[in-house]
Order: sequence, then structure tokens, then C-alpha cells
Amino acid sequence: MIYEVSVGDRRLRVDVALDGRFLVDDAVVAAETVEIARGLQWSVHIAGRSHEVTILTREPLRLLVDGIETEASAVDERAAAAARGSSAARGGRHEVRAPMPGLLKTVHVAEGDLVERDAPLMTLEAMKMENELLAPARSRVVRLAVGAGTKVEGGAMLAVLEEAD
Repeated sequence: MIYEVSVGDRRLRVDVALDGRFLVDDAVVAAETVEIARGLQWSVHIAGRSHEVTILTREPLRLLVDGIETEASAVDERAAAAARGSSAARGGRHEVRAPMPGLLKTVHVAEGDLVERDAPLMTLEAMKMENELLAPARSRVVRLAVGAGTKVEGGAMLAVLEEAD
């Protein structure tokens, strides 16, 4: 799986192989991770150096890396492509797509609802984390393609919104 990763000001392309090896910007990197606190803290060994990484907040993602606080993000290639496709407003129309495979836990809106920019639309559980999907603009919910309790693939269309004046 290929990820678009940013940590602080650095932007990287990370290709993770099924056998645990990975490429960072097309360079082979030898690394080992050890989980210290489940889902919150890891010891990461890269090129003979050890780093401690702790998640401070998830939305937005903020990390403590070797005692230095920094912003970060990681989006898989399918979700990034889906986001690029849904971001382009076609006549004020927005397709909200799943950024990754997961279970749609909650739908916070109904068809016909008027929502403000950044209002929560749905909650997607992926990799034991809940991700809130937010409205990209002030808009009306035109269509809900799936309901709560549905398992979805990355890039699957979840809702259609029309920008409101």
C-alpha cells in the first residue's frame, strides 16, 4: 500500500510491502517498530537509530517524536485519489467518499439536511480508530448512499452534497 505522508514540513511517499519492508521516496528503508502503549506509543528503529513516537491528538493528528511536538498525516493512495476527485466541485456538487476501508459506525445527517462547513456527516471506524467525515462546504445532503453498520471499501461513495448559498 502506498501512503502520502507529511510530518511537519516534510512530505513523503511511503510504499509499505506485505512482508513489512518499505520504500520512502523510492529509497529502501530498514525499520522495526515496537508498540509500547497500544495504539498510542511506539519505539521506531530506523537505520540504527531509535525514536519514540506518541500520538497526542488524532484530529488533527499531532505527534510527539523524540520529545518534539509535530503535525502529521498519512493517507493511502486510494483515499488520496478519491479525495482529489471529490474535492473538485462540479457545479457545487461534492461526493463524500470513504478515505479508507472500514465500518460506517454512525450517520449524523439525513437526506435533505442543510449542513454547515466542517459539520460531522458520518463516523467511519477503521483500524480501531474513529474518523469523522466532515462537510466540505455549507451544503444540502442530496443523497446518502450507505447507512450505519455498513462495511465500506476505500473510495466508496457515501453521500452526495450540493453547495447551498
